[in-house]
Amino acid sequence: MCVELRDYLFLPLKNKNFYFSITSEENGMFAGADKVREIANELGLKVVYLAKDGTVLNKGSTVFEAYGTASAVIKAEEILLGLIGKPSGVATASLKFYNKADGRIKVVCGAWKKVLPEIRPLLRHSIALGGCSIRMCDEPFIYLDKNYIRLFGNIGDAVKRARGYDPTRLIVAQLRGENIPINKEAEEAYKAGAKILMIDTGNLMDLKLALDVAKSNNWRESVEFAFAGGIKIDMIDEIIDMGADIIDVGRSIIDAPMLDFKLDVKSVVE
Repeated sequence: MCVELRDYLFLPLKNKNFYFSITSEENGMFAGADKVREIANELGLKVVYLAKDGTVLNKGSTVFEAYGTASAVIKAEEILLGLIGKPSGVATASLKFYNKADGRIKVVCGAWKKVLPEIRPLLRHSIALGGCSIRMCDEPFIYLDKNYIRLFGNIGDAVKRARGYDPTRLIVAQLRGENIPINKEAEEAYKAGAKILMIDTGNLMDLKLALDVAKSNNWRESVEFAFAGGIKIDMIDEIIDMGADIIDVGRSIIDAPMLDFKLDVKSVVE
């Protein structure tokens, strides 16, 4: 038979529209509303209700209601659930970290830079919805990661060169203690003019060593300390107690599981 399967199946239903809803299967936060509306329009659906981005969900919360042809409804199930699952999962993870921090420390997730360019804007938006930041600081800054430091051979020369480009920009330096002890590297970065020192080893002892040298030499209040590297939500209290100002959470947010949704046909629209 040369007729496409769905065309054949839905032929007796061609003059009918069907009302359906999408609901959350678990607690979380909704993200992806703009894309849902865009795809719904492409499918010819008549939208009755669409939750706003950032809506806090309980199991059973409705995020979308619409009606359309049988074919459009099935396509909606195939497309929309996947479209909102990942961004809602990321927003939910961001919200959990934000709530756990409770204003005691700034939570950043810069890992959106490591995903496909096509989905970066959506995931950046999802992170921000949950309350976490997508940037180390709000003002203009220059970020020197480990490879810049490797290219220059040391942190001091890299920071000095960056400051020469624009002295008004903050310098953020990623510190890993690869060539010299982490406390020495932190001091060198500070003396060269870095303002945010990111201890990116995942080792809390490295954070302590860097903080100790800053305190003992009276420059602790001149910089902010960030900590990164495999941070889990149950580590936040200990990191705060040690004295960090910022945490950069990666996979625990960006690799969060999809939030589960379901689509149910409710009735025929006469």
